[in-house]
This record gives sequence, C-alpha cells and structure tokens, in this order.
Amino acid sequence: MRPFFNPAALIALFASCLLLVRAATGDYQCQKALCVLAVVHNNQTTSYDITVTNDQIGWMAIGFGRSMISSDMVLLWRDSNDGHTIVSQRKTSVFSMPTVVSNPPRVATALDYRATSNSSAVTLSFSVPSITDTRQDLIWAWSSNQPSGNTPDATIVQHDDEGNFVLSLTNLQFTDDSSSPTTTITPTGGSSGSGSSGSSSSSSPLTHYQKVFAAHGILMTLAFLVFLPFGALQARLLRTSVEGKWWFGAHWIIQWPLTAILIIVGFALAVDEVGDLRTGHLNSTHKKWGLVIVLLYVVQCMLGGVIHHFKPARATGRPPQNYFHAILGITIIALSFWQ
Repeated sequence: MRPFFNPAALIALFASCLLLVRAATGDYQCQKALCVLAVVHNNQTTSYDITVTNDQIGWMAIGFGRSMISSDMVLLWRDSNDGHTIVSQRKTSVFSMPTVVSNPPRVATALDYRATSNSSAVTLSFSVPSITDTRQDLIWAWSSNQPSGNTPDATIVQHDDEGNFVLSLTNLQFTDDSSSPTTTITPTGGSSGSGSSGSSSSSSPLTHYQKVFAAHGILMTLAFLVFLPFGALQARLLRTSVEGKWWFGAHWIIQWPLTAILIIVGFALAVDEVGDLRTGHLNSTHKKWGLVIVLLYVVQCMLGGVIHHFKPARATGRPPQNYFHAILGITIIALSFWQ
C-alpha cells in the first residue's frame, strides 16, 4: 500500500513556501545627495532606507505624494542622547513647517537595526504597512540642522534640499530576511529605474505636475515678458517714425489675440493642476499676484478697446484715458518682471 503522504513532496512544498516567504520586491532611486531603497516584505510591510550623503545631517524625510501640500510625510532623525531613530509623521496644507499627525493612515515604525552612519553619510530606516499600489510618487527633503528636540513634535529648520521621484515597487526582486538584524538586502534581478544606478543622480525625469508648471511658466513668460513689452515698444517707437496706422494693427494683434491665447492656456494649466494637487489657489504671494496681474491685463485690453472705439469729440490733445492706458501697461509689465 502507498503511504498517505509523500515525504519528498512535502519537503519540496515546504521549501517552495519558504522561498516565497523570503521573496521581496522593491525599487531604489538616487537624486542629488539622497537615496531611497524601498522593499516590500511578504506584501505586508514596506521598508524604506533613506541615505543622505553630507558631512552633517540634521533630519531627512520622504512624503507620499507629488507635492509638499497634503502629502503624508515621515521625518527621521537621530536622538541626540542614545542615537535611536525618531519618527515624526507630519502633514501640511500650506508651504510652512508640517505639523505632527496624531492618527496617520499608515503608522511608521523605526528600524534602528538598519541605521548606519559614518563621516560622510547617514542611513535611517522605517517601515509602514504595504498598500496595493506599486507605483509611488515620493517627495523628499533633508536638512543639515538638527531639530529642536528628541520628540516627534520638535521644531525643524527648513530643508537644505528637496525633490521628488517615482518608485515602482515591482522593479527589482530581492532576497531578504527582514527579521534578522544582520541581513543585508541585495538586488537579485530586474533593472533599476532612472537614477537607480547605485550612485547619486543629479537629475531625474520630470513628474507630471512639474511638466505642467514648467509649461505654465514658459507660456506666462512669453506672454508677459516677451510679447507684451514688444507690442508696447513697437507702438511707442513706430507711431512717430513710420507713416500710416499699421503700427496699431500690429499693436492690438500682439497685445490681444497672441498674448491672450498664451495667458489663457498658461493660467488654465496652473489652476487645473493646483486643483488636482489640492494645494489651494490663493495661499501664496505668487498665486495672489498672478491673479491680480491677469485681471489687470483684462482691464487693460478693455480700456484699449474703449480708447479705440470711443474717441472724445473736439479733442485738442491726447485724452486722459490714453495716459492711463500707457501707465497701466507699464505697471503690468513691471509687475510681471517682479513676479
């Protein structure tokens, strides 16, 4: 009679399960002086090793999101007394020092056994419960200034450097034993993403929101710092030196259709992306003055139409609205250069 179970098959099954338990996936990225290694352990927890290369490190942080605003951040620094890793989970709705979140969506746990330091670099680590999304937008920052204390709510000084990149948590395969403090996680397959060559990369592909804001800046710069000044100067210089009224046609075409298209598209891009990022539309000087300048441009265009179509009868000189039109135009251009 055959035995009820096959010992060899049972051993093979146990070995296969052990290999599956020990399997891990992840990714790592380096940008400027900071590197992040993320490893998903058994689809349950994800560890993050943050390394900053600098002769003095105060704190380091990553945030889960595309912008400082509304991202769940994990700040790390070393206790000045015993050297253990302090974890501070924070968030902010404006561009100011993020404050501690008492009940974060994923609680971060310090991994002191993975912390290392030498004269030129510091590595601090933490873990959080894993999520199903394997693509992660991360922001990062670090400062050479130590926080004000050894508690999670200590005051921090503004970062020395910051940036962002994307991790693909299935990009690399690892073997590890996360329960062992002596195990070093090493890549066993896959290819690293951009900036993941094991050495610091000074640049990485722009994220979606960076591309949108870059397009916004380019369009608004062309509109307010190129076309508007050119349209004003050609009208001022050519109306007295060239016969005919063609200078006026060039003036209104440059100042209205060409410039207006650039402003509308550039303004819409910024408003839409700020809405997606939930960073607030009027919570910074740049945003407030940007809206003011756009509104002044609309008023200027309307004033130009009034001046052209409604001329005062029996005028003996240039009417007051013409001078106001010129002064307002200079003001808009000056504010644009300041902005």
